[in-house]
Amino acid sequence: MTREDALLYLPVEDEEDVEDLYEEKLFEFKQKILVAVPSTKLFQFHLKKLSRVHDAYLYLTKSTNTKKSIEYTVLVNQGSLISAWRDFNRNKNELKLKLVSAFNFSEIEFILNCFIQNQKQFASVFQTIDFDNVNESVVVGKEPDAMVLEVEIDKFMSSEHCEIESISKLDHKNLLYQEANRLSLWLNTENNVR
Repeated sequence: MTREDALLYLPVEDEEDVEDLYEEKLFEFKQKILVAVPSTKLFQFHLKKLSRVHDAYLYLTKSTNTKKSIEYTVLVNQGSLISAWRDFNRNKNELKLKLVSAFNFSEIEFILNCFIQNQKQFASVFQTIDFDNVNESVVVGKEPDAMVLEVEIDKFMSSEHCEIESISKLDHKNLLYQEANRLSLWLNTENNVR
């Protein structure tokens, strides 16, 4: 990378402003990611852009790319819907906190991969459901309100037929049915990403 290239990604006149501009770009990136539905293609797109900004930062500050190692194991209990839902949300909240405090590119990349793993594990809970209305317009990139969905999950779990496969018997307008359908489609899309 040349100085001119670096200044394309971090346009500063005074090199003392590099740190502030880099932090601003990281903040903007995190804001986009925190509200986005996890998607490998979307994350790859944003990471590619952030990688260039990061490289510019390293060049302009003459820093080395220190890789901090963070660890996080995504685990979503597949045994019951309520356990899976709680694990999924706990992981999601913990990962969001880690993302907010991350300043290193490799940490951010790792956290985004964990977001995808978390979503995949939760979505796989619905793999066995046979949706008979796959042709309905489902917006894969739009998540429902989590509180409303939790109410639907609680109602479903307190019904007499609360096996995950029974979701297919719910009304097609039921939020849990729609979300299970959306996540199944999302998982199919994710499994086809290269």
